[in-house]
Amino acid sequence: MITAVLGLQFGDEGKGKITDFLSGEHSTVVRFNGGSNAGHTVVTESGTFKFHLVPSGALRCRNIILGNGMVIDPISLIEEIEKLQQVKKDLNIRISLMAHVVTPMHKYLDRAEEEVRSKLSIGTTAQGIGPTYEDKYARTGIRMGDLSSIEILRSKVETIYSMKRALLEGSEFESRERREEMVRQLNSAYERIRPYLDYTEITINRLYREGESILFEGAQGAMLDIDFGMYPFVTSSNTIAGALSLGAGLSFRKVDRVVGVAKAYVSKVGAGPFPTEILGEEAERLRKLGNEYGTTTGRPRRVGWLDIPMLRYSTMMNDVDVIAMTRLDTLGQLGRIKVCYQYASDSGPVDVIPRNLEDVQGIRPLYKEFTGWGPLDAQTLNAVVEKGYYALPQGMREYVEYVEKVLGIPVEIISLGERREYTIRKGSMKVSRVTG
Repeated sequence: MITAVLGLQFGDEGKGKITDFLSGEHSTVVRFNGGSNAGHTVVTESGTFKFHLVPSGALRCRNIILGNGMVIDPISLIEEIEKLQQVKKDLNIRISLMAHVVTPMHKYLDRAEEEVRSKLSIGTTAQGIGPTYEDKYARTGIRMGDLSSIEILRSKVETIYSMKRALLEGSEFESRERREEMVRQLNSAYERIRPYLDYTEITINRLYREGESILFEGAQGAMLDIDFGMYPFVTSSNTIAGALSLGAGLSFRKVDRVVGVAKAYVSKVGAGPFPTEILGEEAERLRKLGNEYGTTTGRPRRVGWLDIPMLRYSTMMNDVDVIAMTRLDTLGQLGRIKVCYQYASDSGPVDVIPRNLEDVQGIRPLYKEFTGWGPLDAQTLNAVVEKGYYALPQGMREYVEYVEKVLGIPVEIISLGERREYTIRKGSMKVSRVTG
């Protein structure tokens, strides 16, 4: 089985838990885009794990692969690998030689570029992701394989500095000594990472031919895609399912199943249009109930009602087979719940969110209302463990079935809370008990 797991909103959908859950059915997990701007949290009996570069499925899969489409801070990656080795001694991790390297200079550039954007600032995580992708496409980037050579590193760092000199004015990187220190730090990191470096596209295709089951894990969400998201308030890579072909090197034609992850409401970090955004006390209550603070930045997330037109577009662009829905237990604690089923404007109905920023200001969401189903107490959760889907509150089931009806796509997986063991496979009407 070849499975892809993708976010359908603005990221933060709970992909970490879903990927971890599905990884029990796969031998290999591959991440194919983004960098440490992603934050995936997995809660198990062994504790809480927060991943930024290593795929969330790493706790359970035998093979862990970081693909060529990623941009990697090698220092941060070493720290994550060391933490993972504390709970997983037999770690088999492969890192693409062609993935690009995030340096401290890129992180500074990220903040400097955000200041230049002014009114069009995007709310970047300042992890150096955008500037690293810029260098990749300018053909001046540093790749993981370059870490082995002081000479190559020095040449590329000096080239990047020369091209970005204006943005780096007044920074520590104006100092040649600081740049040289950075070069040596990166070269030192190579010795720690060298055993894991590989042509991962060859490894992935070999594992496919050998019949291994592979899980591809995307970062961020569809509405942050550099091409199809809410540009310019997007990330710097393609986040939709088809990007796995470019970011990992396996043809998308070989994928058997695409699982789209959607939160029961919507959350977003950073600036940009958000048609169903909730403000005021109601937003603050939902934020606190859902602990809506960024895994990477700790910033409070903006929150809003479920947006069906946006979800319909995302499921189309990802060719989604089934949906995994998260945070239903959180949403149900609100007394009144809304779902946007369509947008309206002065000229009539609007089925797809406009990409022109001025046009977005002219749309208004139309809502269907639901009554909250309350918190899930221990008794209810125990009943769900024993009896499955139909032990859930009727209101929750009505909400799930409404989403299925309007999208025409089954909600196969339902996540309740953060713990791995409370994950329902609706198709089989049972809770999947997972261990490890």
